[in-house]
Amino acid sequence: MGDGVVTPKKRGTRFEYRVAYIFQRFGYSWDRSGSSLGIDLKITKKGRLCYLVSCKKTSSSAVIYIPKEEIKMLRRASMETGAEGLVCFGFYRSPVLTVNVRDAKSLEGTEKYYRLHPEIGCPLEGLLKRRAQKGADI
Repeated sequence: MGDGVVTPKKRGTRFEYRVAYIFQRFGYSWDRSGSSLGIDLKITKKGRLCYLVSCKKTSSSAVIYIPKEEIKMLRRASMETGAEGLVCFGFYRSPVLTVNVRDAKSLEGTEKYYRLHPEIGCPLEGLLKRRAQKGADI
């Protein structure tokens, strides 16, 4: 693949790093799982696990479908660890958007999938700025 083609896997990995570096700018540390198990990033601050993150990226500007089972697994893991479960997602040239897994049931979807589109979600940087101003996660 030396012809400059970016595979979906490589695009996803780049997006995971993009998300991780946003958290890092706000004083968090991160660990990337490097597998397709639903949790792509573990975000910590001062040794405490704060967020479990699933990352989704598409090169289109339309919609991302995420399996409901994956959201269930992330929600369960966040409850077990006390960390907040987030889905961070992006579209072609969009900011990183985020949705909390506890709010996932309100998302549109089909029987097996939730739909993520640019109009939903909160920009990750805005969320972290507000939390930093409130002193959350410190």
